[in-house]
Amino acid sequence: MKNNLRTYILGLLTLFSIYIYYLSENSLKSLTNIIIKDVPLIETQKEEQAALIYLNELRKGAGLVPFTSQNQLKIAAHNHGDYLIKNNAIGHFQDVNKTLFTGTYASDRIVYAGYKTPLVIENVSSNNQNYKESIDGLFSAIYHRMAFLDFQGDEIGIGIRQSMDDKSKTAFVYDMSAKALNKLYKEKNFKDPKKGFIPNKVLAKALSMHKDDNTKVVMYPFKNQKDVPAAFFDELPDPLPDHKVSGFPISVSFNQVCFQSVELLKFELFNSEGQRVEDTLIRDQKSDPNQRFNKFDFVLFPLKRLEWNSQYQVKFVAVVDGKELEKSWSFTTRTFKEPLHKVTSKHNRFTIRKNESNIFYFPPSSKIDVLQSLMYPADIDIDFIDKNTIKLTALKELDKPIILNIGRHTLELDIKTEPTALTLL
Repeated sequence: MKNNLRTYILGLLTLFSIYIYYLSENSLKSLTNIIIKDVPLIETQKEEQAALIYLNELRKGAGLVPFTSQNQLKIAAHNHGDYLIKNNAIGHFQDVNKTLFTGTYASDRIVYAGYKTPLVIENVSSNNQNYKESIDGLFSAIYHRMAFLDFQGDEIGIGIRQSMDDKSKTAFVYDMSAKALNKLYKEKNFKDPKKGFIPNKVLAKALSMHKDDNTKVVMYPFKNQKDVPAAFFDELPDPLPDHKVSGFPISVSFNQVCFQSVELLKFELFNSEGQRVEDTLIRDQKSDPNQRFNKFDFVLFPLKRLEWNSQYQVKFVAVVDGKELEKSWSFTTRTFKEPLHKVTSKHNRFTIRKNESNIFYFPPSSKIDVLQSLMYPADIDIDFIDKNTIKLTALKELDKPIILNIGRHTLELDIKTEPTALTLL
């Protein structure tokens, strides 16, 4: 009975897939000599509401039904977030000997909170400062993306927690499952849902309830999507263990309740000039080093970062159930309102105005080239866009240039006062 349920969970569908993601601010703050500025207090309730809206925008853009907030899943997410903050921990697992323990695994924690089925997908990120940073980071991490874009899920609990002792320490927890599963287990009235047995056919029927509501093929980034991040950095487990930085991955997933077989013929990426991006790697079930993909998942990794403010075209061709299928679509990477400076020389001089933010992008010279050290004076305010890109704001005018050593680059900044408007007499 247990083996049957395990086979179903790990093979037939994707529920109970759990991944670890703690990139973003956590990794950025591992940079040596970095000055950490004061972190604002997060209004967690508003952030959770905004996170659900944003996540549903991405799901609907990809052609999937939106999530609805579910109370027991939310309680479980809050409980795990509290545990992570209290114990200065990351990831998905809890130690029974530590404070605020509610279950070793996400399945234990949602049942503890009153949810009837133990079948759950959980995403976690740590030390982000807002919902968009968390969700964008999870979508750049391919295994976490597929968890968010699961075909069967339709309800979620979001828990956002922040340490009051060190406000830079946060936990963003997303527990996802399906109404049909919860109802099915409730009807069976198992005293211990994890030991209950429901035939695979019955489970599959419950999870196919959105077969006609969801698109049959999910492409991400989706057609005409804008504001797409340009890079992928790290994930546990890591699909690109030899890279510290690469391009934002493109994925195509087929709804396995609609298809029997998919044979990939072509998967290509083209830049804004129509040139094929040559340095790419394709991952599928056979080539995935962590064996997380099923036979309906295909991912193209650009091995070099994508450019900011650029449109890319994707071409995907496969034989699906004996018939050739072609998908072609485009997306656009993030565009900044602020001036964007691409720093390619070792020594650079820029003139910027007081209180005007500027974006400085340091293209990586290799697959492991990310910013390693950064020192800056109190006259400068710096935010990280990612580990190759910063937003810099001069807080006051200075008589002499400020010199910043950023990785292998030196920035010499002349700070000027903003021009004043003419006064009409």
